[in-house]
Amino acid sequence: MKTLFLLVWISMVPMVCLAQAGTEKVYLEVDGLIRFYQVYLPKTYDVGKSYPVVFVLHGGGGKAKGMLNFTGRRFNELADRDGFIAVYPNGYRKGWNDGERDTLSVARRLKIDDVGFFDAMIDDMDEKLAIDRKNIFACGISNGGFMVQRLAIERSQVFKAIGVVAATMSEDQQKKDPENPVPVIFIGGDADPLVPYNGGPVVVLKQKRGEVLSNGEAVKYWKAVNGCSKKSDLYVFPDINTEDDCTAVKTVWENPADDRLKVVDIKVVNGGHTWPGMRQYLPRSMVGNTNRDFNGCDEIWSFFKSTITQ
Repeated sequence: MKTLFLLVWISMVPMVCLAQAGTEKVYLEVDGLIRFYQVYLPKTYDVGKSYPVVFVLHGGGGKAKGMLNFTGRRFNELADRDGFIAVYPNGYRKGWNDGERDTLSVARRLKIDDVGFFDAMIDDMDEKLAIDRKNIFACGISNGGFMVQRLAIERSQVFKAIGVVAATMSEDQQKKDPENPVPVIFIGGDADPLVPYNGGPVVVLKQKRGEVLSNGEAVKYWKAVNGCSKKSDLYVFPDINTEDDCTAVKTVWENPADDRLKVVDIKVVNGGHTWPGMRQYLPRSMVGNTNRDFNGCDEIWSFFKSTITQ
C-alpha cells in the first residue's frame, strides 16, 4: 500500500516542481515491476521550450545514484551549460537485460523488459516535461554500454545517437539490424581486464559472462549501419597527465552524404574498464588505468550535440 501511495503521489506532482532543486527520483510501474529513474532539469529550464534528453546508464552492479556520482555530476553541469535534460535510470537488481549474452545477470535471466522501461520513461517525461522527442540520446558503461546498443538496434526511430564506454558488442546483437541509422561513439581501453577489447568472453570475478565481439568488429558493424565510409579525422589527445599510464587517440568516420551520421572510436591505449576523466573507482589491479587526458562526458555530449536536429 505504501508503494502504491508513493506511485500515485509522484504521478500527481508536476515534474518541474520535483526537479528544480536538483536530481529527483521518479517511480514507474513497468510490466508489473516498480522501476525508477532520476532526472535533472537544467537551471534555465523553461516549460515554453523543448529539451534534448540524455540517458546515462550505470554498469552491472551499479545504481542510478552511483552513476550520477561516478560521472562527477558532469552531465548535470553540461545540462546547465547547454540546455538538456539528464536522466539516470536504475537497472533491475543492479543490471540491464542487454540481450542473450548469458544468464548470470538477473535482468537477463529473468528477461526483464528493459526496452519497455525506456519506452515508459520517455512517455512519462513527455507527459510531464518539455522534452524534444527528436533528440533523445543514451550512453552507458559496461553492461550499460551493451544496453544502449540494444536500444539503438530495437528503437532506432527513438534514439538519435548513443555512447558506449568500456563495452564492445555482444554476439547476439550483431545478428539484428536497426531500421534507421544511429550515430555511435565508442570509448574503450585496449587493456580492459573485464570486457576484452579484442573480443572473447567477458570475465567478472573469474566468471565468464558471455562472448563479445572485438572493438574493431563493433565499430565495423555501426559504420555499415550508418554508411560511414569516409575517415574524416584522426586526433591524438595531448598526453597532459603522464601519471595515468595511458594515452588516447580518436578516429572519426562519416557518411559522405550526411556528416551528422558518424561513428567515433576513442581508443585508450593501455586504458582499463574505466570512464576517462573520472576517479579511479577500483584499484588498477582490478579495472586497469583511468585516462586523465580527456573527459568522457564532454566527448560524449559534444558528439551528441553534433547530431542534433533543430
